Amino acid sequence: MSYQVLARKYRPTKFQDFVGQEHIVKTIVNSLREDRFGHAYIFSGTRGIGKTTIARIFAKALRCENRDEQQNPCGECGACHDFDSAASMNVVEIDGASNNSVDDIRELISNISYLPSNGKYKVYIIDEVHMLSNSAFNALLKTLEEPPEHAIFLMATTEPEKLLGTVLSRCQRFDFINATVEELKSHIINIAQLENITFSQDELIETLAKLGNGSFRDTLSLFDQVLSFSYGQDITEDIFARALGIAKLSSIKSLIDNIIAGQTQELTNTFNMLISQNIGLNNIVKSMLENLFSIIIAKDFNDKNRIQSKVDGDLFDKTTRAELYWIYETLAKDFAWTMESIIPADATLLAMRKVSLRHQLIADTAEVAANTSTVEDAAGKPEAPRAAEVEEVAQEEIIPEEKPAPTKIIFDEQEVEQDANFSASENTPEEVAIEPASEPEEVVPQEITPTIIPEGNKTWDGFLEFLSSSSPVMSANMEQGNLLGELVVVGNKATIAIGYPVSAKVFFDHMNNQETIEKVKAELRNYFSVEEIDLKLELVEREKAQETQFKSKFDINIENENIEKANMRKQIEEDEMLKVAGSLFNTKIDKIVLNNDE
Repeated sequence: MSYQVLARKYRPTKFQDFVGQEHIVKTIVNSLREDRFGHAYIFSGTRGIGKTTIARIFAKALRCENRDEQQNPCGECGACHDFDSAASMNVVEIDGASNNSVDDIRELISNISYLPSNGKYKVYIIDEVHMLSNSAFNALLKTLEEPPEHAIFLMATTEPEKLLGTVLSRCQRFDFINATVEELKSHIINIAQLENITFSQDELIETLAKLGNGSFRDTLSLFDQVLSFSYGQDITEDIFARALGIAKLSSIKSLIDNIIAGQTQELTNTFNMLISQNIGLNNIVKSMLENLFSIIIAKDFNDKNRIQSKVDGDLFDKTTRAELYWIYETLAKDFAWTMESIIPADATLLAMRKVSLRHQLIADTAEVAANTSTVEDAAGKPEAPRAAEVEEVAQEEIIPEEKPAPTKIIFDEQEVEQDANFSASENTPEEVAIEPASEPEEVVPQEITPTIIPEGNKTWDGFLEFLSSSSPVMSANMEQGNLLGELVVVGNKATIAIGYPVSAKVFFDHMNNQETIEKVKAELRNYFSVEEIDLKLELVEREKAQETQFKSKFDINIENENIEKANMRKQIEEDEMLKVAGSLFNTKIDKIVLNNDE
């Protein structure tokens, strides 16, 4: 069997294999368990994070006849075998980049009406859906809104901002989270154990995870590249650096040691060696700043063990935290312009040499300043006055001591001036009546009463608009519900109850978990300027919704939009100019199409 790349070999085959996407997996699993599905889904996120993979597993599970307890496809039934055959007529996968014309979409739409050959659903997976042209999207809109009951669309994209708003409003959207460095490290370690691969240093695994930039596929592609360069299963620092064209960890450590210790010549030699090896200057600069950051964090926590491969231990102990902060800040600022200069390599080297020579440069500057001051004294400073003259001037400039102003005290309703030398024990009447100072008025705390936030101040609609700028996905999910009763503020506490109709239970399940609720509370505290939020989520049954005329914000917006369109059409029909034109040409208005008609 031919070699299979790691990204394909270790692609997830069930929902529980996905790392860091628990919010998406939970929502999909719940919808499968309760048999409640939307007709269109959008999976968005960075490349290689699992969008298309989860769409395929979801499609397979939708058609599976015997899902397990965790709602994963069984892999044994006829529908699963049909999916695995790669020639299924019931699960259609389309590449949006190469099938982006109107004709391609029309062909797809013409086939949607046909029932699946077996099973309940016919699933369409559209990858890189943002590559479809606007005309193709417009052709697909009506089908996206009201597809046949057996058709479900699963669309993946890396650029959701390119999708039309009319498309996003018809789909349930799930945003994938980039993988963290720790998650990628754990993934690499697991695969290395399965493949019997060893790394000479743990730092190599961390570097590989950082180079992956949050993408599982990119990380494993780099892993494959390193394996292709090595002759065995042991990956050394030299093999790792040469395979990926990056600086060795030991070389970056040498640069940092030289900068801290002020070893300018060694710094220059190491830098020139890296440049001669065709190591990218951007890679050198980025690695240096990342390592310096790790060193500073270790200094803050006084933990030298975590950065033994990044800096010499003695230098770490001798260098103060303030100096490390200064080195990082100076290099970061300098690298910003050296990388854009005419000769970036030379400019970057000079910036590093400047920091390594910091003590000598300060000493040279101080010496020059001292010499300049001595020359000025010798050339132009007036002769110092004699001692007698100093004494005479001092006597002339003596200022007589000012007596403090007398203090007024009330004795037996008589006003008496107290001299500075007044003694309380002399010339004081035996019975002294001192007028009591007026007592400060008692401050009565104001009673805090519940107030309903007025219209035009900070309203629920205003909060949704505010939320759409910071978290569009959360705002869209909350628009699927609406307030139950009034939004009340008492002091620094806001009480809010949000209801979701049964038709939006998928959104209710997505929002009704502790992590999401805490995020919503944080946004509410920020917007309403309160410290405590009492937030309740409730699923409104159909009977109760009909009795109370409860509607989601999304439904209300759709109704308002339809009313606005009807009014616009009526206004156009009654336009006098159109009536005159109709009489002149002996015709009448057949159809009115608004610019924002879908």
